[in-house]
Amino acid sequence: MKTLLILLLAAALAAGGYLTRPDEKAHEANAETQLSSTRGGFDIGELIADKVFGAGANDSRKFEDLFVATKYTVKADNVVIMECLGLFAQFLCSQPEKNRS
Repeated sequence: MKTLLILLLAAALAAGGYLTRPDEKAHEANAETQLSSTRGGFDIGELIADKVFGAGANDSRKFEDLFVATKYTVKADNVVIMECLGLFAQFLCSQPEKNRS
């Protein structure tokens, strides 16, 4: 009986994660918010670079659906800038620390 109850609760938890996982648009909005707060808000240099060199020419973003969760990775010049996991309509983002030499 306990095993059945545990399996039922695990299934309910998985179903809740599946139904409330963030989509790609939510990840994009969250990534922009996180990156702009890291830069201290609006970045005029980025705006000028986008206008002159084309928006995000070396920027790659990847969205992965992991069935119960979602993963969003932002790279620039093949270097990971930020990686976010989304689960239950929440985000857990991490940015690599800069190398201190």
